[in-house]
Amino acid sequence: MKHQEQTCQEQLEALKKEYEEFVYIVSHDLKAPLRAISNLSGWIKEDVGDNLDPDIQHNIHLLQNRAERMERMINGLLQFSRVSRYDLEVREVNVQDLIQELTAPLEQSNGLEVRTQNLPVLTTYPKKLEAVFYQLLQNAVKFNNEEKPQVWIEAQELESTFRFTVKDNGVGISPDAHEKIFRIFYSVKSKDQQEDVGVGLSLVRRIIQFVGGEISVDSEVGQGSTFTFTWPKTV
Repeated sequence: MKHQEQTCQEQLEALKKEYEEFVYIVSHDLKAPLRAISNLSGWIKEDVGDNLDPDIQHNIHLLQNRAERMERMINGLLQFSRVSRYDLEVREVNVQDLIQELTAPLEQSNGLEVRTQNLPVLTTYPKKLEAVFYQLLQNAVKFNNEEKPQVWIEAQELESTFRFTVKDNGVGISPDAHEKIFRIFYSVKSKDQQEDVGVGLSLVRRIIQFVGGEISVDSEVGQGSTFTFTWPKTV
């Protein structure tokens, strides 16, 4: 039985490695023709000049827009596949200092106000924890109609983990979308209405699952969002 379990684990690891290599190779092979499409359509537009028919100009713009979106989706897929292979350095992280570094540019550019409470110092993957907080803070600003975006971050110490809550005063999320927002490439708004391709929160959940934690959201439309996730004290 023990041998069978070991064999299954080895097969699982082999499949996982094969999947990651497949995503990496396919993604890179797709990028070249996409860039060629974008470049060629731009050259056609330049060659024709100001005499370009408005409908054709619109279609070329759509073509370039779709190619750029596809490249962003590929980049997101690459990030998604790299979670278990990259940024594996482990060191002590002062979460309060990390939050201050992440919020400084958002305070200047968007007037973001962040309040923190009981943030710990822990030994972990700094780049992965940074990626989680970065995405949650970016979303709090991006999906916010208030004059002053606000975020409240606090931590509660549990037996072997910390439970973090990240609350904002943004536009909120309909309850029927609470699970969907963590799916890769899902976005609440039409992709034609925003540049976001719907990778951020799926990447956040994948990172948190990688370290053995869980994430959930509590939100109503117009009432902001509260993301709650657990993170191990040590990895």
